[in-house]
Amino acid sequence: MADGTWRWATDPRFPVWCVTFTRDLTPDEVLRRYGADPRTARMLARGEAGGLYDLALHGGTVLRAGTADGWAFCYEDVGGAGSRSGLLGTLSRGTETLSLLHGGDGTNHLAYWRDGERIDFELGPTGGTSRHAGLVPALRAVTRHTGVSLGADDLEGPLLTAYLAEAAPLRSPVTGGAGTATVGRPLGAVRPASDPKHR
Repeated sequence: MADGTWRWATDPRFPVWCVTFTRDLTPDEVLRRYGADPRTARMLARGEAGGLYDLALHGGTVLRAGTADGWAFCYEDVGGAGSRSGLLGTLSRGTETLSLLHGGDGTNHLAYWRDGERIDFELGPTGGTSRHAGLVPALRAVTRHTGVSLGADDLEGPLLTAYLAEAAPLRSPVTGGAGTATVGRPLGAVRPASDPKHR
């Protein structure tokens, strides 16, 4: 089970989602870099965005952007534009971005980009065999690096919300970027939890 405010991340009602964290951008600028027009965005609670979710079921994604502790975040629970290399290169231009994709098949992908380049890092072994064995350590790494821990109330409440009809194209070919680097703060190593309730 996820720690504290991240508890929603392992809730079966949220089987697929993606969240990006970008340092020192505004929600408007994040939406612009995703390819959405921030002039069409509105402050909406999740429950008020039903019409946009209806559109996304036929393609595209709903972007919900906010800020926390100097980081702009963008959450998607329909679509995964925030996991694509082309977008992450754009989003991280002049700053740094973390992206975490939780797939419906149980896969989790954590990426770190700085100034348009993917930076390789190792989380280490995740331990355990549960569906969320890799997710919980990835969430902890995000919190260690950003100082941010999103709660369900953060995502359910009013956020700058926009529909993106077409996700950003994949950049091809994807390269390893500048190699393995030490970020300002380590993303952290993942080790098996010694306490079974944290697996």
